[in-house]
Amino acid sequence: MSWRRARHPVRLIIGFSPGSASDFIAGMLAPELSRCLAREVIVERHAGNGGAIGARRAAAGDPDGSTLFMATLGTHALALHFAPDLGYDPVKDFMAVCLVSRSPLVLACHPSLGVATVKDLIAVGRSKAPGLTFASSAVGGAPHLAGELFKVMGRVEMTHVPYARTEQLYEDLQNGRVALSFNNIMSMAPRVRQGLLRGIAVTGLQRSPLLSDLPTVAESGLPGYEITNWLGIVAPARTQADTVNTLNAGIVAALRTGPVAERLSLAGAEPCGGSPEDFARHIEKELARWGRVIARAGVLA
Repeated sequence: MSWRRARHPVRLIIGFSPGSASDFIAGMLAPELSRCLAREVIVERHAGNGGAIGARRAAAGDPDGSTLFMATLGTHALALHFAPDLGYDPVKDFMAVCLVSRSPLVLACHPSLGVATVKDLIAVGRSKAPGLTFASSAVGGAPHLAGELFKVMGRVEMTHVPYARTEQLYEDLQNGRVALSFNNIMSMAPRVRQGLLRGIAVTGLQRSPLLSDLPTVAESGLPGYEITNWLGIVAPARTQADTVNTLNAGIVAALRTGPVAERLSLAGAEPCGGSPEDFARHIEKELARWGRVIARAGVLA
C-alpha cells in the first residue's frame, strides 16, 4: 500500500499546551496539510518538560511518516544546552522535514508594573525592586532564554517563573501575579491590543507589522539583543527519504495556500518552507549558535 493510501491518520505531535505558538500553528496548518497530503492529519498535544515529553513520544513513533513533531527553537536548539539528559537528541533522533515559520516574541508586562519602555524596565530591574518576575512556559525554551539574555545584557535582576501550562501563565500575568513575559506574538498581540497587557518591545531584528508601534529591544537600549522563534516539522529517525520528501512537498504546498499564508501573516509569523536538507542545516546551525550565545552570556537554567 502506498503512503498516501494508508488508512490511519498522520499524527502531528506538539509539546506545548493551548496558547503556545506550536498549538496555534499546528491547529491552523493541519486542515490544509490534510488536503495537500490527501491523508488526515490530526494534532496531538503532549505538553510538559519544555516540549521534551512530546519530542520523546514522537522520536519513538513509527518511522513510516505517520508520526510528526512540531519542533521549535526551544526543543531543537536551546533545551539540550540546559538539560543534556533530555531523553532525545534533536539531530540524531529526528529527520528534518520542513521549516514552517519564524516570528518574534513580544515583551509585555502587567499594566500595574508602571513601565512603558525597555529603559524603564532596566531601571526597575537595576533598582533590585522586590518581586520583579518573568514568566515562561518552559525551562530552556525561547521565552525563558529571552528573559535570561535580557537579564545579562541589561544587567537587571529578575526571577524566572516557569509554568507547565501556557493558559495558567497568561492567567497569572493578566492578574499581576507575575510582572512580565517574553512570549509568542500570536497570543501576546490580542492581549496587548485589548489592554490586558502593556506591550514594551519585540525581540526580532525588525519591528513587527502586527504591532508596528512597538520598537525592537535592540533599538530600545540593548543593541545586539535578538531572538526569533521558529517552528518546523520533523519525523522520527530512519523515516525513508521518499516519505520525507512527500511530507515536505505537502507542507510547502500548504504554506503557500491563501488561507494558511494569510493566517500566519495576520498572526505575525513569516511562512518559510524549503527542503528537508535546508531545515537540517538550519537546526545544526541554530544548535551551535545558541550554544555559543548561552556560554558567552553565562545563562543558567
